[in-house]
Amino acid sequence: MTKEDVDKTKEVSTLQRKPLWKRIFCRRNRLIALISVIVILLGIQFIPGAKPAAKFVVFKIIPGAGASTVRLHGTPTEMGTQHGRARSWSIALLMKIYIYRIICRGDDEKYRIRTAAAKKLLEKIDPRWITEITATAKAAGVKPGTMMLGNTFLDLGFYLAACRQVIVKTDNGLLHSHNLDWDNLAGVGNFLVTIFRTSAAPGRFATVHMGFPGMIGALDIINEHGVALSFNQVGVARGECEMPIFIKMRDIAERCDSFEAARQELLNMPPGMPFCIGLSDAKNGKAAVFERGNSNEINQRNPRNSILTADNNLWYGDKMTGRSAVDDVAHKINPTNVEGVKKVLRDEKVLLACNIYSVIFDYSNNKLYLAAGNVPAAEDTYHEYPLFE
Repeated sequence: MTKEDVDKTKEVSTLQRKPLWKRIFCRRNRLIALISVIVILLGIQFIPGAKPAAKFVVFKIIPGAGASTVRLHGTPTEMGTQHGRARSWSIALLMKIYIYRIICRGDDEKYRIRTAAAKKLLEKIDPRWITEITATAKAAGVKPGTMMLGNTFLDLGFYLAACRQVIVKTDNGLLHSHNLDWDNLAGVGNFLVTIFRTSAAPGRFATVHMGFPGMIGALDIINEHGVALSFNQVGVARGECEMPIFIKMRDIAERCDSFEAARQELLNMPPGMPFCIGLSDAKNGKAAVFERGNSNEINQRNPRNSILTADNNLWYGDKMTGRSAVDDVAHKINPTNVEGVKKVLRDEKVLLACNIYSVIFDYSNNKLYLAAGNVPAAEDTYHEYPLFE
């Protein structure tokens, strides 16, 4: 055997003695993997129709995380600390990617101006909310100003969102449902849907509400008395904003034990963004949508044939039939149970491609039905949870 053959034998022997992971992640294999990824990304970027196909494949191969639960109790400081510690990494992710990079376009001057505006707005309301926001930010290791902007950017007119909601009175109780249709929060929204469960305290009812890490307010909320609220945006604030809408929804649910009490709060909302808020009272079988236009007037729209719907338009005083897809579908299907409501929410004329989660509150049977994890969510499985544990 020549010296060259001996050297080759030693080289092979040395490679074989290396751990498997070192052989897999050797320099050559890393280079091959990198080139492959670049080729795939270029193909997705430039081949017609590749982006939707790639998105479909990713959502089918990588299962959505579904919803997680955060339990909050005690003082605003204690609740904020619990929230921040429980979701520190996801709060930091959303604050950096969504709030700074998207809402502020990665511009330091925009960030400075917008966080100052958020702080100014929050200083107008009960200080308990700034206390909870600050405690959450501290526990999560993010700047309080970023968290303040994260809880007010819709109110300040820096973004628009879409949603659909259906409230139905059935023989077995009232069903309150809502599709949250958003831009998927820079691609991570479907992995970060959160169920917040807050315990009762003096002057505060127990609630269950839907949101995302870092949100102090609620997108959908129901309290222990069966009073529920859901939000649809229909425009941006014109002029001064006096109250962040998501925080106000949580405030109403924590303090109002009936439809009438919550109704008075909604009719007397201070100036702010236009909205459609669906309000229902499962114990009394009452429901209505409260719509605020650009001039800050607030109108109450009542159910038709025991069905109440809302989208991102102001329908008070206008005919919805033949013009509102969610209303047409709901009255055509005429849901009488949870399965019927699901059918409305996932109908192709109702369901939007950006639907992050779909929720149904069934207070009479103490059930929460939630589809989350894949987009559009309502097209997938609704998981059943106890509403109040």
